[in-house]
Amino acid sequence: MRPSIMEHSDESTRIVGLTKGRIEALTDGIFAFAMTLLVTGMDLPIGAHSVVPGKVYEILVGLFPDFMHYIIAFVTLAGFWVAHHVQYHSIRFIDRRLLWINIVSLLFVALIPFSTALVGDYPYDSLASIVLEANLLIIGLLFYWQWSYASKDYRLVDRSLSPAAMAAGRRRNLVVPALSVAAIILARLNVPWSTAIYFLVPILLVAIPSDRAREPSD
Repeated sequence: MRPSIMEHSDESTRIVGLTKGRIEALTDGIFAFAMTLLVTGMDLPIGAHSVVPGKVYEILVGLFPDFMHYIIAFVTLAGFWVAHHVQYHSIRFIDRRLLWINIVSLLFVALIPFSTALVGDYPYDSLASIVLEANLLIIGLLFYWQWSYASKDYRLVDRSLSPAAMAAGRRRNLVVPALSVAAIILARLNVPWSTAIYFLVPILLVAIPSDRAREPSD
């Protein structure tokens, strides 16, 4: 028998008329927009339309850093989007604090196309790498805060969710922040392509069990 649970979600904390579906719709739109804008960071050189065919290979080689960082950012954003979907599947409703945590996280999601374009243009500049890595670090910490706030003492989540599942969610939300800290350290040590560490994101997410087991309702 689970100990009695305090009811944190009284009517005074809820936002009348604003359902979690509205938040999910806004989040989906911001993620779709940001992920689409990533491709605009791969700009062709000025005058590329007039080069001879033999130069196309050189242009593609020159765009390699942009393309790799496009993949890194796209896959990482996709991971964040999946995490948000999984979290909100278990969240019953929202309150003002959760709303604003989500909105602030979207502020930094929308910034990803800029930070990705920056490091794509200056792949060997440690500061450019740190800008992207710090951007991802902030998003990861906000996602961790969002889930920790919603799941603490079953504040906003479904009460049939098991403690193991909630703990697994917190561990998975720490993957990107942990990799971001490591990447920033590598960039500070002038290690080239420190952002390549994000290719470990899908591997680590698969390695950490989601443990979505649910307990029977009381």
